[in-house]
Amino acid sequence: MRSQIALILTLSVASLHGQTPAAPPAAKKAAAAPKAAPKTSASPLGKIIQMIEMKLPESAVLGAIQSAGKLNPTPDDYIKLKQAGASDAVFAALAGGAAAPAPAAAPSAPARVTPAAPAAVSINTDFSTLSCNRPAASAKRVLAIDEFDYGTVTTAVAAIFGTQVNVGKGILALFTKRLAQDGKYRIVERQKLQKVLSEQDLGASNRVKQGTNAKIGRVIGADAILIGTITVFGTDTRNNRVNAGAATGGRLGGVLGGISVGKKSDKAIVEISYRLVDAESSEVIAVGEARGESKRTSNGFGVAGFKGGAGGAGGVDMSSSNFLETVIGEATVDCVNKLAEIANSKEQQIAPKSSEVEAKIAEIAGNKIYLAAGGNDGVQQCDRFEVSRVIKEIKDPSTGEVLDLQVEKVGELMVMEVRDKISIAYFNGSSMPKVGYVAKKIN
Repeated sequence: MRSQIALILTLSVASLHGQTPAAPPAAKKAAAAPKAAPKTSASPLGKIIQMIEMKLPESAVLGAIQSAGKLNPTPDDYIKLKQAGASDAVFAALAGGAAAPAPAAAPSAPARVTPAAPAAVSINTDFSTLSCNRPAASAKRVLAIDEFDYGTVTTAVAAIFGTQVNVGKGILALFTKRLAQDGKYRIVERQKLQKVLSEQDLGASNRVKQGTNAKIGRVIGADAILIGTITVFGTDTRNNRVNAGAATGGRLGGVLGGISVGKKSDKAIVEISYRLVDAESSEVIAVGEARGESKRTSNGFGVAGFKGGAGGAGGVDMSSSNFLETVIGEATVDCVNKLAEIANSKEQQIAPKSSEVEAKIAEIAGNKIYLAAGGNDGVQQCDRFEVSRVIKEIKDPSTGEVLDLQVEKVGELMVMEVRDKISIAYFNGSSMPKVGYVAKKIN
């Protein structure tokens, strides 16, 4: 009874002061129960989703996926990845590195969302498994031959032929033929280069029937240039002061017709001073002389009755048997042969020039990469390229011209098939390449 009265008094006093009576201890304990803390995913896949939400570099995300091993993502995981902004490369890495997912509980969402189907097969290729044979022609040095200068022997030439003849062109033709037959070099045309370019320009116009026109191509650059000067043509006037025309006092009976300077002058000599020059650095690789000789016991210096044409610079065919069978013709051939032997012996001293090629990835089809550069650009089978994604373009603030690129390497390509304007290659790298990535030749 007393306890009831005390309780009544307590409630009355609390009511007078506007207070709520304290709850019993059991009620306090029930009311103070804390709310359940939100569940934070500590799984590897949860961390990968967090990395994507924080917009970390894709290379870091792909590296984390590779390190995690088999993740077995569920449909719910794919939904979360898509909502977080995962790229196709992330989906491909998850699908390619994961085993077939085990059946999972039905998703809590009322509607099932299917993510974009990623490529389930990695395009990485082990280059050691590829059979690659670089074309043998690519190992040959490329040589350009300059027209031989004959300014120091014009008097002797006029005396022998009875008129002025461009023996520089004639000897160049003989030397080029001989060197091409030896097969040590790839020889490029330089004297008639303008005609080649004009034919390409004509082929590019609409005035030539399609299929028969010359295609526009890139002229092959030379590794070295051979430059020659004809220093002796006839008799060696350094030892014998009587040249081929001195005994007759002028024109010698036509072009090598009836030339006669006596038995002491029936030895013919042709000498060429040469320089082999690096085409890129202009460094002189080798210098020297090639000397050809021929002797006859007849009274005539040449073969009487030789006819090479009407005369003039283009009137004598120095490759004809009529000229080659004369004493001066034999000396010319001997000199050309010796010069060819010298050039062939210098082949390994010439440094081959590696062509710089840079292009973009044009297409990705399965595990094949299509590169926007081909044979016309100097690409060859077995060439290796470094593949990079462009991080930033450095531009000229005034003109907008791209001055440089900030890039990040993602892998390498090996070319297995080459066409005129495109190459097909295989990829090996740390992350998936994309169309537009830059590829630069490295060997």
